[in-house]
Amino acid sequence: MSSNLRPESVRRPGLISRGTAILLASTMLFSGQAFAQESTEPPQDETTIAERFGEEIVVTARRRDESLQSVPISITAVSDEVLEDFRIEDIDNLQDLDPSFSVSASSGRPNAPVYALRGIRPTEAIYGQDPTVAIYLADVVLSPAQGSNLGFYDLENIQILKGPQGTLFGRNTIGGAILLTPRKPGSVFSGEAMVGVGSYGLVETQLGVDIPLADTFQVRIAGRTIDGGDYQTNVIPGPLNGTELGGQTTRSVRVTAVGELSPDITNTTVAMYDNKKTNGRGTTLIAVNPAHPRAGAIPEFFDALARAQNRPITDVESDMDQKDNVEAWGIINTTEAQLADDLTFKFIGAYREVDTEVVFDLDASSLVGILTSEQEADLNHMSLEAQFLGTSFDGRLDWVIGGYYYQENGTEFSPGGFFGGTIYQSGEVRNKSYSAFAQGSFRITPELSLTGGVRFNRDEKEMTLSQTYNGVLCLLQVDDGTGTGGLVRLPLDNCHVDLKDSFSQPTGTVSLDYQITPDVLVYLASRLGYRSGGFNLRGSQPVQYQPFEPETVTDIEFGTKADWYVGDVAMRTNLAIFYQQYDDIQRTVAVATPLGSPASVVVNAASAHVFSIELQQQIRPTENLTLQINYAYNDPAYQEWMDPASGNDLSSTPFYFTPTHSGNAMLTFEQPLPGGMGTLRFGANAAYTGETWINALHTSDTIAQQPASVLPLLKQESYWLLDFTVGWDGIAGSDFDLSLYMKNATDTVYKVGGVQLYTGASGFISAAYGEPRTYGAQLRMRF
Repeated sequence: MSSNLRPESVRRPGLISRGTAILLASTMLFSGQAFAQESTEPPQDETTIAERFGEEIVVTARRRDESLQSVPISITAVSDEVLEDFRIEDIDNLQDLDPSFSVSASSGRPNAPVYALRGIRPTEAIYGQDPTVAIYLADVVLSPAQGSNLGFYDLENIQILKGPQGTLFGRNTIGGAILLTPRKPGSVFSGEAMVGVGSYGLVETQLGVDIPLADTFQVRIAGRTIDGGDYQTNVIPGPLNGTELGGQTTRSVRVTAVGELSPDITNTTVAMYDNKKTNGRGTTLIAVNPAHPRAGAIPEFFDALARAQNRPITDVESDMDQKDNVEAWGIINTTEAQLADDLTFKFIGAYREVDTEVVFDLDASSLVGILTSEQEADLNHMSLEAQFLGTSFDGRLDWVIGGYYYQENGTEFSPGGFFGGTIYQSGEVRNKSYSAFAQGSFRITPELSLTGGVRFNRDEKEMTLSQTYNGVLCLLQVDDGTGTGGLVRLPLDNCHVDLKDSFSQPTGTVSLDYQITPDVLVYLASRLGYRSGGFNLRGSQPVQYQPFEPETVTDIEFGTKADWYVGDVAMRTNLAIFYQQYDDIQRTVAVATPLGSPASVVVNAASAHVFSIELQQQIRPTENLTLQINYAYNDPAYQEWMDPASGNDLSSTPFYFTPTHSGNAMLTFEQPLPGGMGTLRFGANAAYTGETWINALHTSDTIAQQPASVLPLLKQESYWLLDFTVGWDGIAGSDFDLSLYMKNATDTVYKVGGVQLYTGASGFISAAYGEPRTYGAQLRMRF
């Protein structure tokens, strides 16, 4: 296995004090001088440092192909080899390779991930609220969050762009962007096939074939199947006893066609279909409030808690036949025309539909109708983007200008059970987004470059809400029109509220980078990102109908990217130190309804700042051995947050799912066998996550209401995850490769989400846990 495109950041050795982290940063601020004192020349002229690290890593963070080490942006690039070796098959796995990236689950919904970069995270994944981190496949955003983890196969690489991407990416990327680059077809007939088996009955296959139909027209067909992996068992008495959960049945296919319409015009079409059926993720009951008027009055609830405390977390109780299914299809068409030697036109058009079906049991017990949720939802979105990319002033200025249009329409129907009753909630969203952008990079001198860009954004959002109780009572309330602040309930035959608003914001970027030597770059950058406002899909009262305003992130980042030698050891050090000013933060907080059922309101929680340090250190003593160490320090804090109802100061509320320390260390080793018998390889990745608050609906006020015994349940203590992989590529000189893997080798138990309403509407806490130890084997054939 070659070493090119190894991950440029990896995750989690923490246990470093804040003082140590700052000392490390201040020491390396003068990295140019430090690296200059070391040698960037190859020892004894054996090889260049670029050759020691393998092929040049090409990224598209600025919408053109550039070397990773020359771009003044903090980026993690993960190669196809690492994706395969460590079985990175959905977005959850990706966080083990980048300490600044985190994923949390929506209780029992593995297909509705909530993801964050550098502590910038939405409260939840829900229609009407844009994500803070956008996922792009072939330069097109995947929306909504439900189903955004379906494209993780047959990829050239994954690029994780850190910080606001407010100029060249238009879908509210205030935290960052994740770019998935699918493999393009080759010019000769070839391919590879994989079959794998694993623990808990896992069986998987993957196929990718390049079919050149003509010298100017090539097609690649790729697909995968995944069956099994059910690591949980429903132990409830009755018909559902023995039902397995946690696994999946996935069917995916992607067809990529590239045609040269003329010597100067190329058209690329990507068509895809994904169907992922899961039986959800069972949750575990971990606390019941004896003083709660509802939960505390049900003796059977305490019996369920006692049973949960005396069995493995892989044994769960659910009175529902759980499911979390998602089906999506889409098409992307990109036309690129070389209008002149220094001018290119690119047009990208895309359409995608996503349908989801969800049933899950939030109370994690055999009791019927305590707290359940069902959902049927569909969303379609289309986008059009035009770009002109050029070079001017004798090659000193690289520039891009363009326009972008995005439209999405979706519906969601969500009946939820609450202590014997059923709340029927539905919503329809109709959103549009328009933007125009321009960015240029000017080489003031051969070593010094200035980059500036601006984007003008306008978002138009509409939503229709409906909410009934047991189908006989409309729960929506509106102003009674008397001017006294009184409310009136809408009639059942007219139970809907229409909401509409628009939001706009200019965004942009400016950076200065200096190439101290051919192998050492330093840069200073500042960016402004914007996340559109919107409406609360769960609203039932006028205070909840009010639109929440946009939130913005302005950052200042100093960074260095350096390749250098210490003796015969090749080093690659990428360091980023940044400060983010986070304003008008959108936060979802829990509120009570007239029925006492769980509800929420989205508010703009004043402001916060985030100070962070990210270090990506690669050490390559030989061409066969690589050690990748990555560390992230995050120190977010609210500067101001006043509760408008109580007047209380909420600024001590913690940032959820944002550990202060995280990191990882990845070791890879390859050894060619004599006589052309193939190559043996070994890989290990140890990922660390520091202590983390895991409920996004709590404020400092609601945390203060929890008994001391409950506070540890609102957190996940620090933990390590250890993964291994071993393989034999080109077995005995053949076209077969064999890989063995083990994930979470120490069988660490850790929480990824759950319901925390101990003093709230429901009076209990349940937890969703990450996967236990899994292992398997994959056999690949190249042809």
